[in-house]
Order: sequence, then C-alpha cells, then structure tokens
Amino acid sequence: MAKGKEKSKKPEKTQEEIKAILETKLKSLKPSLQEGIKEYEQALKGDIFEDQGGEVEGAGEKRKEAMQAKLSALFDRAEKMKNKLDSGEELAQFSQEISATYTRPDGKAETITLDFEAKLQDFISFYKKTNLDLPVDFEDVTRDIWDKNQTEIEQAIEQNGFDDMLIIPGDIPLADLAEKMKMESGYYFYQVKEDFSNVKSQNVNKPRIILFHHADSLSEIAQKTGLDIHLNINSADAQKLYQANPDNYLGTLEDAIILEKKYFEDTGKHLNDYNNKSTQWLPGSKAGTRLVNSLWNPVSVRLFVSAFGPGTRFGSLGLRPSRCFF
Repeated sequence: MAKGKEKSKKPEKTQEEIKAILETKLKSLKPSLQEGIKEYEQALKGDIFEDQGGEVEGAGEKRKEAMQAKLSALFDRAEKMKNKLDSGEELAQFSQEISATYTRPDGKAETITLDFEAKLQDFISFYKKTNLDLPVDFEDVTRDIWDKNQTEIEQAIEQNGFDDMLIIPGDIPLADLAEKMKMESGYYFYQVKEDFSNVKSQNVNKPRIILFHHADSLSEIAQKTGLDIHLNINSADAQKLYQANPDNYLGTLEDAIILEKKYFEDTGKHLNDYNNKSTQWLPGSKAGTRLVNSLWNPVSVRLFVSAFGPGTRFGSLGLRPSRCFF
C-alpha cells in the first residue's frame, strides 16, 4: 500500500529548549508531591493505617506501604529530573507530539498527530473514573516507551494510518480489570470461566502503548487503509498470523476490554458489534487450548467472551490491525 511521502528531517530542539521542557515537568510535580505528603500526614494522624473491621490482618499496613511507594516514586522521579538538569550533560531529544503524513490507497493524504502527554492525562482520568489502581511508576514507564520508540511510532502512522492510541498498565489481574471495565449488562461467557481463571494472555505483565484506528468497524478500517482485517479467518490461521507478527494485531482480552470500554466512554458506541462485522479474534489470549474472541451483542447489551478450537470461523470475526510497543 502507499506510504507517506518522503520528508525532510525534523529540526532538533536546542539544549536550552529541552532544558526548559524538563524544568517545566519538574515544577509540575510539586503539587502532586505536596498533595501526597499532606495525604500521608493526615493518614498518620487518623486510623487509615490500622486494620478496619472485617479486614484481613495487615490490610492497614498494606495501605501504608502503597502510599509510601507512591510518594517514593514521585520523589525518585523529581530527583532523576533534577540530577539530569544539574549534570551538565547533553540532554536527549524527545517530543511529546508525533506528526506524520499518511497517504491512503486512493491517494488522499492526511496529517495525523498523536500527543502523548494529552493522551496520558486522558487515560489517567479514565482509569481513575473506573477505579483501576495504577502502578506507581505508570507515568514514567510509559513515557520511556514513548521516548524510545518515536521513530517506529512515526513509521507505523505513515505506513498504516493509525490515528489513536491506548496506554495500558501492566500486571492488572484480568478479573479485576473486567469488573472495573464492565459496561451495561456485563459479560456473557462461552468456554471461558466467569472469573476468567482459565484465560492466559501474553505480555500483559508489561505496560504498553498500542496504536489503533479510531473507527467504528473493522470494515471501515479496511476501506480507509486497505489493510487486511481477515474476516472469516479460522482460529488456527489467526494464531499463525499473530505468532508471526504479534505486535501487529490487537492480541489480548485485556487490551480488547480496555479498548471497548474507552471507545464507549469517548463515543457512546461499541467497537465489536457483530452487526457491523467487527468481532475479533484475540490470539494472544487462550482459554486452555482454545483461542479467545470478543464481540458486543447489541440485543443482550453484553460483551460476549468466547473461546473456540482450531478450524472455527465466523463471517463477522477477524483481526484488528494495531501496533504494540513495550
């Protein structure tokens, strides 16, 4: 398919510009540090760190350790920034925005811009709204992923027209994630246990950034980009494609649940509506030996989570193009 036009190298920021950006980021940590210290001091004065009625022994101490870890992570982050600024060493180039030109198969060109910092704050608010507890280093680790993969992210946009992204924490238990991302009437299960205990997914212990297409259906993605969405592919062939290029498809049930919930929050629409032929295999997730897939049923208003053996295929079931970075 057509790729973006050749373009001149982007001008690099001066050391003074990079230093100013880092200084602004360092100053922005001050309110969070002050709020964290105040919260911790109030907790020490109260009984928050004591085991409450009905709690298991040590629950209060775990709250104390979690609050201390959060504060330590903020202090460590501030200290690293300050040391970098004070070192006098050359500061590395980075950008919170990436803009690239994508040329569709019909020749129409569009400029796509992804702003990491804006999207990060959007996802932090989203996770807060859903009561999902984030790792204390979530912001730092995902910033590192963004910074070290900027060239590859730009190429992925140019080549495939990705115009949105997910920012996902690692090591979130699937049952907890699914409960907090529940929509409307919840879930329906086939060959998947209701507590998700028989589902095993690849690489979900790692935080990740996933590029995807902000489109209402798989067919819309195919029409716009010319990418193969592999409708009617059977589970065995879907798994082979995924094993060959695991970073090129939305692979896991965890990622699919977050995408479905976030898209619904943003648009009021469901991505995996089987009426739109937009259900998807998730080859990075298995229930025993069976491959997991997900679809939204608009009649029962539930997310169907199913698993099928080799050879199973449906006309509305395909693979969602994406690009994953760890």
